[in-house]
Amino acid sequence: MSVEIRIGDDDALTVQGDFELKDEDGNVLREGGRVRLCRCGQSDRKPYCDNTHIKTNFESKVRA
Repeated sequence: MSVEIRIGDDDALTVQGDFELKDEDGNVLREGGRVRLCRCGQSDRKPYCDNTHIKTNFESKVRA
């Protein structure tokens, strides 16, 4: 199973590869591919990103 997770400054969390995304009850929401997940907490499509972070000026710098 290969999965890549990318976090960009002031942006969504991008998950790509062979994965299962499950809700709190264990239901599978998505299997594999590429998905952008909300980090700002304001998306109307949670857990998915709808780019609300741009409108709300979400700031979160990634530090190495």
